[in-house]
Amino acid sequence: MGYLQKRPQKKVFRKEKIDSLRNQAIEKIKSKLLPNEKIIKIILIGSSIKNSFGEYEQPGFRGSLFSDFDFIVFVKDDFEIPKWLEREPDGKPFPEDSMNLAYRNKEFIENKYDVEVFFIKNANVQDPKIQELGELAGIPITSDSKHKHLIVYSSE
Repeated sequence: MGYLQKRPQKKVFRKEKIDSLRNQAIEKIKSKLLPNEKIIKIILIGSSIKNSFGEYEQPGFRGSLFSDFDFIVFVKDDFEIPKWLEREPDGKPFPEDSMNLAYRNKEFIENKYDVEVFFIKNANVQDPKIQELGELAGIPITSDSKHKHLIVYSSE
């Protein structure tokens, strides 16, 4: 997780703007992924939930001048990742690469703000070691997670 330390300073947007952008991102991700019986739950984490979403100083961070929207999507084991998403090489909270299903779509909202979508397969959700690694990486896998998140869809 060393790459996270290199973030430039960020000018945080007003709460009204963050709320508006967050609502757009939620509606768009739901329209792109749903309906799909293989999706169990979609949650949003990160700066748009913590009200620290904003604009980075030059040169930006991970190829963007802006914060991104971080969605975690819990899926059945046979879920196929949509083609409109590109594999993100940096998202690696888990030791086994086949579990690091981090994807990105550039300029997802207002042709400016990226979305990162991290898929977690159902078989991995049940594994206590995976739950612990997820928590360490800031991914709320269990319902008693201490990480701030917003459930945007649940099939249950």
